[in-house]
Amino acid sequence: MEEQSHPKILPPHVAIVSLIAVIALHYLFPTPAIPKPFNLLGILFFAAGLLILFRSFGLFKKKETPILPGQKPTAIVIEGPYKFTRNPMYLGVTTALLGTAIYLGDILAFLAPIVFFVFVSIRFIPREEKMMENLFGKKYLDYKKKVRRWI
Repeated sequence: MEEQSHPKILPPHVAIVSLIAVIALHYLFPTPAIPKPFNLLGILFFAAGLLILFRSFGLFKKKETPILPGQKPTAIVIEGPYKFTRNPMYLGVTTALLGTAIYLGDILAFLAPIVFFVFVSIRFIPREEKMMENLFGKKYLDYKKKVRRWI
């Protein structure tokens, strides 16, 4: 099987654009929802999201399998956060965006994690799962039965 072409719009692009958009909305059209100091809880969510994300990156590097969507995986990673979610990188980004929304405390800021979650759930995860099924067959299907897509 040849390496697939890379999609033009990747999850990191959507995450960054969403983040920039909600920060801009925060300053242009404030819609306060979470008062201070409760918004500081967002820092914990942001840090947890980054921790999950970077731990997942590290496991991919250890297995020497590509990280970017669209590239042909060479291994199944099932340790660390992959024991609890099949998509810890996407979960990490979603959690970090949620943390940003909580920290900003604006209703509109919650658009970022929602947009990212919907985007990867529709555009990337089904395609990636199909690729994993084709490449790894029963081993991946067994993993898929044991571990949920998100949490």
